[in-house]
Amino acid sequence: MTLLPPLPFACVAADPPWAFGDRLPGPGRGAAKHYATLSLDELCTFARPPIADDAWLFLWRVASQVEEAYRVVRAWDFVAKSEIVWLKRTAAGKRWFGMGRSVRAEHEIAIVAKRGRPTTLSRSIRSTFEAEVPERGHSAKPEAFYALVEALVPGPRLELFARRHRPGWTCLGDELAAGAA
Repeated sequence: MTLLPPLPFACVAADPPWAFGDRLPGPGRGAAKHYATLSLDELCTFARPPIADDAWLFLWRVASQVEEAYRVVRAWDFVAKSEIVWLKRTAAGKRWFGMGRSVRAEHEIAIVAKRGRPTTLSRSIRSTFEAEVPERGHSAKPEAFYALVEALVPGPRLELFARRHRPGWTCLGDELAAGAA
């Protein structure tokens, strides 16, 4: 059982399980083959723990769901302000060559949104970062992303749809292993 901090969260990171009808061949291609997905309406009405009136949101989106992602941002009472781009690299340091319907994706985007007047810890954080694609599983995000968020905004911090526990964060998700770090 995860105990929530006594104060509302000032930082939320979320990598939603987007449902987008990808019927790709093979056992490992497509989100629905890795985890339960949620419809856009389910994501918009997703029950969240208390979030502060002055808070940051970092919402990962998929390339084919741009408008849908901004709809979730608004449904969660945030206003989009910027984006962070993860330039993916292989273990050998080469540019990632991912899938894509129009162009081959080598990046992912997290929408940076806020509500109220949240605190910023640093004004020197860049909008892009390069990091190796983690081996932990489908849709896993690199540690460099979490370090960037921690340098940019204060807590308490919440990760929704988390895949692993993270020190200093409250992590909620149905893929979390009990007690795993």
